Amino acid sequence: MRDDGIIEFKCKKCRKTAENIDKHINIRVYKMDMILEISVENYLSIREKITLSLEATATKKLRENVSRIRDNDILKTAAIYGPNASGKTNIIKAIVFLWNMVKKSHTFNIDNLIPIVPFKLDEASISKPSRFEIIFIVKGIRYKYGFSCDEKKVIDEYLHYWPKGRLAVIFSRKKTDEFEFRTQISRQKLIEKQMTKNSLYLSRATQLGYEKTKDAYNFIVNSITVNQYVGITEAIERIRKDPLLRDRIISTLKRIDFGGIENIKTEKKKGKSSEIKFKIDKGDFSIENSKSQDVDITLVKTIHLMKSGKTAEFDLEEESDGTRKSIFMLVYIFETLEKGGAMFIDELESSLHPDICKFLVRMFNDGKNKKSQFVFTTHNTNLLDNRIFRRDQIYICSKRPNENTILESLSDYDFREESNFENIYLSGRVGGVPNIDESDA
Repeated sequence: MRDDGIIEFKCKKCRKTAENIDKHINIRVYKMDMILEISVENYLSIREKITLSLEATATKKLRENVSRIRDNDILKTAAIYGPNASGKTNIIKAIVFLWNMVKKSHTFNIDNLIPIVPFKLDEASISKPSRFEIIFIVKGIRYKYGFSCDEKKVIDEYLHYWPKGRLAVIFSRKKTDEFEFRTQISRQKLIEKQMTKNSLYLSRATQLGYEKTKDAYNFIVNSITVNQYVGITEAIERIRKDPLLRDRIISTLKRIDFGGIENIKTEKKKGKSSEIKFKIDKGDFSIENSKSQDVDITLVKTIHLMKSGKTAEFDLEEESDGTRKSIFMLVYIFETLEKGGAMFIDELESSLHPDICKFLVRMFNDGKNKKSQFVFTTHNTNLLDNRIFRRDQIYICSKRPNENTILESLSDYDFREESNFENIYLSGRVGGVPNIDESDA
């Protein structure tokens, strides 16, 4: 063994065997792409750097809540608690901003402003860049990607990875237009010439077909889903085109006793855009060609069973907010569970019964799930249950006196895994509860 931990085989047969074992491991972890941590600084109410870590601590509690990829123990779920206006939603918005910049910044015109909002309650912060970083695993390889920007330009950017366990720099960028390349230098120099100050190199290089950035780009763009920012139209089309998905949603709705829904069906019809526009907020149809006066729409109907044994059809807009939200949420939950990746939801309990929230969390914590993650904000303290979560899966969001959002894990505090998490949180011992002045009540 060398000083750097690399084992060298002099025997050709031994070396070949080791290569085959490594290849077999790579096949097993190929589709286990997961987030290790996300960090944000100087964005909205987040002034100082906060980190949402999904790396598991050493505790042996609820091992089924953890996926193992090579030497990495990764949490499948995490819940973020905190009072109103503590900044929980801003953490989700930061993830959406990172996602949008990676996906779309290559399309920016040179004079487009970047829609960034720094921390505004401190004069020094207003003039400083906002920073974002994500560490993740793709095909068994660890990646670290980050950038900083203000509204006019990207200031710095970097993409590192660890092939075969060794750090390698794919590119780094400083002072907007100072690039450093360690691999395929001539190829990357050509990409550099096509850069604009307000676009990310990761975004531009991937669109220009550069292979070294493709895995990182695809993970961020295709493996991260934020429920509030996915389209109703896309969800309905998935239900229409995938009978197996529809059947799985129906089966789940029955398991959680959701209003007696026996079936979901979709039907296509022609309609005038002016006649159907009012339905869009209710989410009971999908427009395929919104530019035409006569548009193709996909109607969604729920089928209920009457006591007589006959069935009754309901337009989706006739169902409750909770039913509609559950149907659309399940589309993306099952997609994430099947394909892998990470799903983020703001205010999970909105329109949903606490027992249904528990059911959704348990789907991700299940031992059969090896490749999917579920992160959400919530006020639902019924989920603060040591039979559902480990301490390292629970985060507390609060604000300092200067209105700066901070994020802490329950694992930062000294109490046992067997403790009553709900009582500890509600007592205020770990912060994250509202300070209510009842003096004049």
